[in-house]
This record gives sequence, structure tokens and C-alpha cells, in this order.
Amino acid sequence: MEKKKSSWLAWLVAIILVAGTVGSYIYIKHEEEIRAVKLAKEKKRDDRDAKINARMMKKQREHLRKPIEWNKPSETLPYPEIAKYRHYSKLNRVWLSFSLDKQRLYVHQGPFTIYTMYAYGNPNYQTMDNRQKTPLGIFKIKKDRGTNYYDAPSARSYAAWISYSNPSDPYGVQSMLQAVPTDKNGKVDKEAVKCLGKSFKHKYVAQTNGAIWLTTSDAEWLEKNIPAKTMLVIQSRSDKGNPYVELKNHYKYLETQAKFNHKNKEKDHHNEN
Repeated sequence: MEKKKSSWLAWLVAIILVAGTVGSYIYIKHEEEIRAVKLAKEKKRDDRDAKINARMMKKQREHLRKPIEWNKPSETLPYPEIAKYRHYSKLNRVWLSFSLDKQRLYVHQGPFTIYTMYAYGNPNYQTMDNRQKTPLGIFKIKKDRGTNYYDAPSARSYAAWISYSNPSDPYGVQSMLQAVPTDKNGKVDKEAVKCLGKSFKHKYVAQTNGAIWLTTSDAEWLEKNIPAKTMLVIQSRSDKGNPYVELKNHYKYLETQAKFNHKNKEKDHHNEN
């Protein structure tokens, strides 16, 4: 009788284990199918958005002002209306990116590029003083901004400027997007104007002090229209990737970090009790 009972229990345990394994397999396969469908939808959407963005950027290239005029908008098209996007979800709000390779500052709305600006940032040669290098990475536009700024040590004047966070700067220097410099009488620095929109292959270094230069009109528009906390992605000369992907990955990292910190707080609270 005892042997039959043991045998029955063994079979029951075996059946439960098999059922659990089969159930787990079915659940995993179901989750994989859901994920595959989700990824397929995301790829279809991303491909569609990429085609739309390519058409938008082509139109902007066709309307870039040639030759470049230092005190006028980079495009002959009107500037975009930023206010209407302020209440969009974070991945669809307005953000900025700067390419050291193309020497362009782009205004984006979600995956779309809605305006292109001529710009110039130092190419970051290894032998360059760190204070002259353009910071790379993902930053936030700050509240600090203004017009008609005069820098006495360099005897330069800037019609407009807007700052962005750069916590990695070892000198604590404020990083800025700013108009091409003039002297105190408003006479433009011709060497600075020559740099706008140019990607130099040789070692040409204009002393930007790590700032990114723009036309006066573009800098004034940014100062008036781009709100604090707007994201800014700055890419190196070798970085040819999609800055929107970088931004999305940045948000994912922040979400993961927030969840991790929340779990640790809950764990610490539980241990205290």
C-alpha cells in the first residue's frame, strides 16, 4: 500500500512538473509573439517616419540660404511654431541636435527635423585645449539666456545666446549656443562667418571657447522660442547615427535608473522597519 502511494505521488509530481514546464513554454512563446508583433509595428512606424523625415530634410536643404548671411535665418522658409508642441509626450516634443561632422544645428519635433541651421563648433582635435572643445553627449537647455552680451576679455559681443547644461566641464564654464561674434560696435568677425556651416578637413580652429555659433537671426530665434529643459544631442565628427535613437535610449536609461532607485528605496524602507 505504501509503495502504491509513493508511486502515485511520484506520478503526480511528474505531471505537475511537466504541466509547469509546458505552461512556462506556452507563456514564453506567447510573450515572444507579442514582442515580435510589437517590434514589427515599431519598425513599420520607424520606416514610415524616416521616409517622411527624409522628404522634410530635402526640402530644407533646397531652402538653405546661399550664400550664408550671418545676420539672416539659415533657411528662406519661416521658422517653425514651437508652442504647439509643448504639451506633446516627451518623445514627440521639440528637441535639438548638433552635428560636428555636418556643422548643422537641427530643430526636431519627435522623429522629424523641422528646421536646419548653419552652425559651427570646434572639431575637437586631441591637441586642443579642453576649454576650446565642443562638449559631446546629451544635455538640457537652461533658463540662462540673453541678448547683447559683451565678453570683455575677448572683446567680443554676441547678439543672442542660450546656455545648456554641461556638468562634465572641468572648468565650470557655461556652454552656449550663440550668435557669431562681433566687436562692441557690431562689426562682425569675418573669420567666424567663414566657419558657419563648414566642415573643415584640415586643422582650422576658430576660438569658440567651446560654444556653438549660429547666424544672428537663428540665435535670436532660439533665445526667444526654445524653452528650458529642451533636450540637446551633440554628436562627434565620427558619429553618423540617428540622434533620435540616442535620445530614445537616453530616456530608456533614465527610466531604468529611476525604477532601480525606487526599488532600492523600498528595500531600504523595508529593512528599516
